[in-house]
Amino acid sequence: MNDIRDQQPLHQLLRVCCDSKSPQREAAWRAFLTRYKLFIYQVVTHRCLSWQVARLRRQLSDVVNDIVSEVFIILTKSLAQFRETDNEKKFRAWLATVCNRASGRFIKQTFFSEIVESDLEEFHNYLQGLEFDSCWELYESIIEQLRFSDSTKKRNLERDINIFQFYTWSDLSQPVIQTHPCYAGIGHRVIDNVVNRLRIQLKKITD
Repeated sequence: MNDIRDQQPLHQLLRVCCDSKSPQREAAWRAFLTRYKLFIYQVVTHRCLSWQVARLRRQLSDVVNDIVSEVFIILTKSLAQFRETDNEKKFRAWLATVCNRASGRFIKQTFFSEIVESDLEEFHNYLQGLEFDSCWELYESIIEQLRFSDSTKKRNLERDINIFQFYTWSDLSQPVIQTHPCYAGIGHRVIDNVVNRLRIQLKKITD
């Protein structure tokens, strides 16, 4: 093989990209960039825009470039893990997953405070504009942050997280929350205290 062409079969291209001893490896990665760079940028850009973060939009070009750089670092380590090397469609789906996960991690690390520190009305409006995947990622991230924070480890933590999510995420009123059989005996002051305490905790986490 004298060169690496754009139309080289996928399995050959990936094999050479993953072969650290191949003299064609550098050419293979150039061909990989030619074939998939635009796709990667499109996926990352769409993922960034889907989060609906104002500061992110203002820094979109820089953020996308940072995430794409991280994607290529990930690919140099994980490309060999992809097994169905004769299936272009599945490879693009796998590549999109890598891009989406890298984007989600970067955005949550960089812009988490801007997302969670808005007042409740702004937060509800923000959630309504999120795409499903971004909404779910944020949901899991908030729960993870609260669950593993030392200062919130207490006997009623899971109950408190549920109340917090009912009130802030689902925009359920205190009377509606209290219709739940497990929360029927909880007074409105307890709900207020839980929501305020966990919001303060999230802000401390992001400082």
